[in-house]
Amino acid sequence: MRRLLLLIPVVLLFAVVGVGLFRARPQAELGTTAPAFSLPALDAPDDRINLSGLRGKPAVINFWASWCEPCRDEAEALARAARENSRINFLGIAMLDGRESALEFAQEFDVPYPSARDARGVTAKRYGVTGVPETVFLDERGRLVGKFIGAIDRTQLESILDDLIEIGPDELLNITGRGETRPVP
Repeated sequence: MRRLLLLIPVVLLFAVVGVGLFRARPQAELGTTAPAFSLPALDAPDDRINLSGLRGKPAVINFWASWCEPCRDEAEALARAARENSRINFLGIAMLDGRESALEFAQEFDVPYPSARDARGVTAKRYGVTGVPETVFLDERGRLVGKFIGAIDRTQLESILDDLIEIGPDELLNITGRGETRPVP
């Protein structure tokens, strides 16, 4: 019994330290460098997808989930835009989703760009994502220059991408409106 009582403080100390180590960092703000990440590739979980791999070109990062109906609504527009815009990097991040379900979603919509899996939503939280879908836009230096909350349609996306290609070094995108979204469970 005495040994058990001695173990309680040790267990509590490890719990407190563990929570502190695994807590997500603060959210990114527009105009700042996008938070770095390293996530498993959806189609090859042993491979990693890193933010640094997107630098050098403007980038679109779309946070989605296979169970999200608005994500289904925007998937075709994003896939088409990626095929038509070789000057922009695209990345999908499936969050809080099972690998098999996310793979089926990507195959169903013939997604031509890489997708990563954020199983616990830690990266999404660092980007300030509150629901799915949400799409963030980075300039070629990796600065967070815009965010669209909800499902984005083809017209909205094309307009934002035109602006993203032309954005100046200290400018932010002027994104108005929002689409339908689902809260993160």
